[in-house]
Amino acid sequence: MNFMIWLTNIKRFIQWIILSLSLCLILTLLMGCQSQVSNDQLTQWHKEAIAENSRLTETYGSNLTDNWIIRVQGQVQKPITLKWAEIEALADTKFISINPHPGAITTPHEFQGISVQKLLEKAIINSGVEELTVVAADAYYTTIAIKDVYRNQGLLTILEAGKRIRRNEGGPIHLAYFRDANSPQGEIDKQRWVHYVTHLIVGTEPLRLRVEKATLELADLEKLPTHKITTLVGYQIGWKYEPVDLIGVKLRDILRSQNVVMNNESVLRVRRKSMDDLDPQKSVKIPASLVNDCDVMLVYKWGTDSQSIPASKGGPITLAYGNNCPSETVKNLAWLPFVESISVESAEIKS
Repeated sequence: MNFMIWLTNIKRFIQWIILSLSLCLILTLLMGCQSQVSNDQLTQWHKEAIAENSRLTETYGSNLTDNWIIRVQGQVQKPITLKWAEIEALADTKFISINPHPGAITTPHEFQGISVQKLLEKAIINSGVEELTVVAADAYYTTIAIKDVYRNQGLLTILEAGKRIRRNEGGPIHLAYFRDANSPQGEIDKQRWVHYVTHLIVGTEPLRLRVEKATLELADLEKLPTHKITTLVGYQIGWKYEPVDLIGVKLRDILRSQNVVMNNESVLRVRRKSMDDLDPQKSVKIPASLVNDCDVMLVYKWGTDSQSIPASKGGPITLAYGNNCPSETVKNLAWLPFVESISVESAEIKS
């Protein structure tokens, strides 16, 4: 491992420690800190973030910036997809601010990028929508009140102090805000600076699931048998650390509804939202035996009153595993928020 990748991992580790503490503070204010989270679980989250950081650096290398894409989706009239040349062309907003991240320049300096307000106005937000969920390439996401993003001049930053933002500094693009020595602490507390931004989800997207070549919507899933499990959610953001009711449909029932057959040698790939639709790190491969023998589900409602799953909790549709799935198998399979597609593939043959 070269020095730069090593340095990247160390910095990312420190950032996730601080992020965990920050999330805990936020949860304390909103709903009580998740004190039940174990040190082993925190360590595992840090390892996952570091591994993803190293993978992206190795995969894209010097072309990381040129391949970057920003998408604006959700409850908007005109969804937007921006490639890097378009991002640069729109990055005409500047302000002087202070970066709060560890290792950043500690004095006020210039930030340049795309005004989030201008971008969302171009997308035309549907009436009554109040929240924005920001998704990052490393699987982190956070939900912010749109009025707070506007008031704090949210900026998709591509230049800091006149320079491109390096990978180990949160680049090539991150969400920044205006802040100076006179900024009220109440406003600073509402700012969610996010590295590696790839998606802005306005409100919550309509449920759409690609199954092979077909596209299913909520009404299609509601025609299938529903199933409920009560369990801890297997990913961390947006959920309390306590069992909740999850309601949805079993994967095997979805496949049968579309006449999709899995043989014993096949696997089901479930993909979540990602910058690159083919990114293997934003998907999970589930063996046919597990899909057929236990309650592997796509869930779209939660709680005793069967609420829809919002983007702030990884919705509108997420991958979950029932309590009857073998723990030794499931522990190596990720739960996925923001599920977008499922497809059957041949299993890899190990020599």
